[in-house]
Amino acid sequence: MGSPEFWNDSDHAKSVSSKASGLKKKLESFLKLEARVADIDEGVALAKEYDDADLAREAIHNAKTLEDDIRAYELLTLLDQPSDNSSCFLVIQAGAGGTEACDWAQMLHRMYCRWAERRGFTVETLDWQDGDEAGLRSCTLRIAGEYAYGFLKCERGVHRLVRISPFDAAAKRHTS
Repeated sequence: MGSPEFWNDSDHAKSVSSKASGLKKKLESFLKLEARVADIDEGVALAKEYDDADLAREAIHNAKTLEDDIRAYELLTLLDQPSDNSSCFLVIQAGAGGTEACDWAQMLHRMYCRWAERRGFTVETLDWQDGDEAGLRSCTLRIAGEYAYGFLKCERGVHRLVRISPFDAAAKRHTS
């Protein structure tokens, strides 16, 4: 990237710069995790040396949060395909089942939107078709953010709900 000729092909330069930026971010995250491991080791050593229960509890707490952060980092390292870092489109369609299916599709919409917002993604509704009585017939969402596609690329297929219908006066069990 230091060579002047590198920037002659702007598409290639942009691609390499983006990849380098992603790798740098992963390396920085790894180094921070490594430093936290050293801090925890030091905390454990101090707790043993001074026989301090408070230091031991703090070290255990720090180790548990570190474990969660390591799992999150490990997941990000698995998202290594070129398109994983992209935004994505998510289409939800109610299947056969009438009002029940439309209500279930709206529940799925709400769940995916909340999940995306908790992850820091932005959600934009591009298309929305209401159901006949309740819920939605179909919708298209654009989920934007780092690794949105990577996290959602395996979300496909049929999601099934079996419940006592709030729309059926006879309170029968329905499958959507």
